[in-house]
Amino acid sequence: MAALPNATFIGFTGTPVSKAAKGQSTFQTFGEPTDPKSSLDSYSTADSVRDGTTLKLNYALAKSEFRLILELNWREIATNPPAEFLQQEEYPQPSVLHIDKLVEQVRSQRFDKIQDQCGILQLLDISRPVAIDDIYIDVNILESIASQQWVEISELQNLDPKEFDRFGLGSADQNQIPGTHVVETHSKLRVLGKPGVGKTTFLQYLAIQCNQSAFAVNQVPIFITLRNFVEESKINNEFSLLKYIRQEFLTSGILDPSVIETLLNAGRVLLLLDGMDEILNQQSNAVLSEIRRFSEKYHKNQLVATCRTASQKFRLQGFTDVEIAPLTSEQIRAFAQKWFVVFTKTNQKDGLAQSVEFIQKLELDENWQFRQSAGNFFLLLSGLSRILHSEENRCQL
Repeated sequence: MAALPNATFIGFTGTPVSKAAKGQSTFQTFGEPTDPKSSLDSYSTADSVRDGTTLKLNYALAKSEFRLILELNWREIATNPPAEFLQQEEYPQPSVLHIDKLVEQVRSQRFDKIQDQCGILQLLDISRPVAIDDIYIDVNILESIASQQWVEISELQNLDPKEFDRFGLGSADQNQIPGTHVVETHSKLRVLGKPGVGKTTFLQYLAIQCNQSAFAVNQVPIFITLRNFVEESKINNEFSLLKYIRQEFLTSGILDPSVIETLLNAGRVLLLLDGMDEILNQQSNAVLSEIRRFSEKYHKNQLVATCRTASQKFRLQGFTDVEIAPLTSEQIRAFAQKWFVVFTKTNQKDGLAQSVEFIQKLELDENWQFRQSAGNFFLLLSGLSRILHSEENRCQL
């Protein structure tokens, strides 16, 4: 071979010969000249990364609760820490000032969306939308759920017909607490109520008050109709509240997906979930599991969900159940005043006069049944709208 230094050597072998005399083994003859071991073929990881067949791995330091509690620097206690690991300082927890500014910015970007989503009521028999601030009155919450109370048979036998008509629906003389106070007291709340008592309206009111910095001023309101959440989730076959909220933020021009998680991790979200009872049976387990998972993962935040009283299967672990109380006489009077002032076609004075007349008729003995049903927000609206239409028709005639 030394006699032919510029020749090309081609060898055919099934098994490379490695124990031949020096200069005659397969590895010595055909191996890589620059490799001390004379490898037949050398293809390193660096070559693979350069060719794009292997991707470079990046490592990030996981959080250590013990390190945070002991206030230790991981680089000071780790053995030979890799220099390429990112410094902990590159992942700082947002300061209170930073979070406050982020909350203010997000609320500003989503202000119009929340006002449009929750600030308007579309009432039956009323041709135009109504601003919730114009007719809303504060609702009260019952300390004990009426439908879960027990009475003796002897007590039922002694009920007056008027009392029996209201049995199981709650009464105005039960101990009541302002709705907003209950929300401030419990971080996870399930608001129960019969159809038409104002559960959705209560959530919309909370969203608007938060949006206008009149309630939960350090939080960002997010209102979700669970029926819509289910419809969107079925398209992708994935029930994820986080992804749904990200899509909601996109519609408000918030493109950075990390914004919502920053707010959630800091406990700065007021999440309002409306209509648990409107979920179909085939999706109920998936939705309930997602709500439980979400509430546990982001436990620092405020969550309020609504559900009909009869739908006990939609119970949520860790949530406090409360019930919307029927309207008191004072609330009915206040609502009637707002109603007639808003819908009167003359002036505020005439509207107040109409409300006084309505209350006087409502308190007549022959109207006791309607007076009982007036404790239901929806039925009261229905009755008032019929009165309004009858007045309009009389004027037209």
